[in-house]
Amino acid sequence: MQRLLAILLVLIGVIGLVLGRLGETTWAPATEVTATAELADAGPAVVIDPGVLYIGGKEGTVTVTGASDVSVITAPEGDVTSYLDGTKYTRITGASDWSTLTTEVVGADGATEIEDPATSDLWRSVETSASPVTIDIADFAAAETGDNEQEYRPILLVTDGKAAGAEKVSITWPVEAENRWVPFAYAGGAAIAVIGLVLLVVSLGGGRREEEIEDADHGDRPDDAVAAGGAGSDAGASGDVDDAATTDGDASAERGEPVAADPTEELPRTEDGGTPLAPTTSSAAGAAGAATATPDRTPPTAPTAPEAPASADDADLWSVVDEDQRRAESPEEDR
Repeated sequence: MQRLLAILLVLIGVIGLVLGRLGETTWAPATEVTATAELADAGPAVVIDPGVLYIGGKEGTVTVTGASDVSVITAPEGDVTSYLDGTKYTRITGASDWSTLTTEVVGADGATEIEDPATSDLWRSVETSASPVTIDIADFAAAETGDNEQEYRPILLVTDGKAAGAEKVSITWPVEAENRWVPFAYAGGAAIAVIGLVLLVVSLGGGRREEEIEDADHGDRPDDAVAAGGAGSDAGASGDVDDAATTDGDASAERGEPVAADPTEELPRTEDGGTPLAPTTSSAAGAAGAATATPDRTPPTAPTAPEAPASADDADLWSVVDEDQRRAESPEEDR
């Protein structure tokens, strides 16, 4: 479950990063806007009113398209109005929105031609270029406020004086538009992805430790079983040996053969701590049986002659001991 959650968090983080990138590229808003005026019957001159170029800021471009070479003329507004008096022309007065320039036709019933407009001595500057003509707004603004300062002025657009002054005029301004959610998508996606990766590493490490513990448990159980089996076998073997020894002793006793005495059995002592008493008949018989049962061992040495009895009772006891010893030494003769 932990590993699944980690993978899910990583996927969510990656999705957040992808959305942030798309917000900067494919889904990003336009970095510029363009307002355009289509001029179907503009007259021999087109005038852009003062200040229209700066609606979207003092940076951008103006593009003018005409039927032939286009002359861009600057002059004080009064001089332009006086020159075009009685002539039909079109004024660009502003922008209704960021895509459309507003226009106004002046002197609709006026003359449709003007004589050699680029040669008048009223103009401050005249620049003629092939269509389309481009005007840099920043350069135009610098000319109004720089060292060669010119008064706030309109722009007069003309061709040969007979054709329309312009067929299309568009003004483009740069904009600083962006999707405001893009930084949050990047930050959130990166944070969630990192958390998921950390959780995934922790879950993988925990799984490996569990596998090692399980392997260790499986490895210890066979050893315990072998040890337990070995201990049981040793105990069983020891019990079998004891049972076999007991059975052999019983069988020897039934056949009348002497049974070996327990080497750990101590001889009885007298009450006063003197010389130990002689072994009983059963002990002597057991010793004789041990000698007969193990003929491959070193034969017993001759018994040491007993010391002289101290009293009559001791003499009777020692006579019995002598008789038992003689029988133990020559059992075949007694039979």
